[in-house]
Amino acid sequence: MTPADAPRKFSRSGRRLTRREFARQCSNALAGIAFLPAQAPDSNTPSPVALAKNPDRNSALKTVLEILGELDFQKKTVYLKASFNSADHFPASTDLETLHGVTRYLRESKCDRLILVERSGMGTTGEVWRKLDVPGLAKRLDFTLLALEDIPPNEWRREPLAGSHWSRGVEIPGFIDSSACVVQVCNLNTHRFGGHFSASLKNSVGLIAKQAQSGARYNFMAELHSSPDQRAMIAEVNQLYQPSLIVMDASRVFIDGGPEQGDIAYPEVLVASKDRVAVDAIGIALLRLHGAVGPVSKGSVFEQAQIKRAVELGLGAKSPKEIKLLTRDDASSKVASQLSAILEKLEEPKKP
Repeated sequence: MTPADAPRKFSRSGRRLTRREFARQCSNALAGIAFLPAQAPDSNTPSPVALAKNPDRNSALKTVLEILGELDFQKKTVYLKASFNSADHFPASTDLETLHGVTRYLRESKCDRLILVERSGMGTTGEVWRKLDVPGLAKRLDFTLLALEDIPPNEWRREPLAGSHWSRGVEIPGFIDSSACVVQVCNLNTHRFGGHFSASLKNSVGLIAKQAQSGARYNFMAELHSSPDQRAMIAEVNQLYQPSLIVMDASRVFIDGGPEQGDIAYPEVLVASKDRVAVDAIGIALLRLHGAVGPVSKGSVFEQAQIKRAVELGLGAKSPKEIKLLTRDDASSKVASQLSAILEKLEEPKKP
C-alpha cells in the first residue's frame, strides 16, 4: 500500500472531512493526554461473557447485549473497530448486518459520535470499504469513516512496548489510548499466516501502522509476519488500549484457512464481553467444537501463544475459572457447557 493509493478525505454521512479539519480536531482532543497502560478487568471477579446460539443474528445480538447489561456510552465518542482486513465477505470481513445492530445499540445508549476506524492489511482501506458498501451504511446510519493510513504523520504516537517482542515498538493513532472508548466487532477464524486464529486480540493489529510514520522507513507488518514470536506480538499490541465492549460474530467461521477464505462452519453463535482474553478463549473452544484443524486445535486453550502472552500481560481472564458464561435458553446453555468442557481440558501427556 502506497500513499498514492490512500483515500484523501474521510467521509461522514454525506459530507467530507478534510485532513486539516481532522488534524485540528485530533490536536484539540489530544491536548494534555498521556499514555497509560490499558487496565484489564478485575481479576478477582470472573469475567462475564454473554453467549447466544440463534440462526437469527439480530436476535442473538440483542440477547447478548441485554445479558451483558447496561454499559456507559452516554455522550462519548466511540471508536468502532470492526474487521475489514480485505474486501472478502463475511466471515472474512464484518457482516454489515452485525455492524448495523451494534451501531443501533450504541445510538440507543446515547453515545455522541461514532467513528469506524480501520487499517486494512490486504488492500487500501477506502477501496475495501467501497467494495463492501460500508460507505453506504455509514451514510444511512450517520457515522464517520476514518481510514488510518490517511491520518497525517504527526497524529501517530510511537509506543516502545518495552519488554515486548517488537524490536522498535509500534505506532498507533494518538486518539487510541487508555481513555479512548473503543468497541470491537470481531469475527472468529483460523489464520493460516502465522496467527493460528483471529478473534479479538488479532483484530487490534488493524489499529497500528503498517509503515513508520516518522523517522527511518520501517515496515511493522513485515516484522510481525516474519517473526517466530508473531502470536506473542499480537497479544502485546493489546496493551495500548482497553475495549469498552467486544462483540464476536461467530454465526459463521473459518475452521481451516483464513483470514480471507477457508472452510466454513456454522456455529450460529454471538458472544459479547469486555474481556478480550475470555472472548478469544471461548472463540478457540468454539472453533474446536466445530472441527477446526491446524495449530489452534492442539493443546490446552490457555497455552495458545496469543492467549498465554495476553495472560502474562494481565489483559484478562487467567484461566477457565475466571470466565463466567451467561446464557438465556437451553440451546445456548448446551453450547456453553460444551465450551466449558473444552476450556477445562488439559493437553494429554505424551506417551513415553
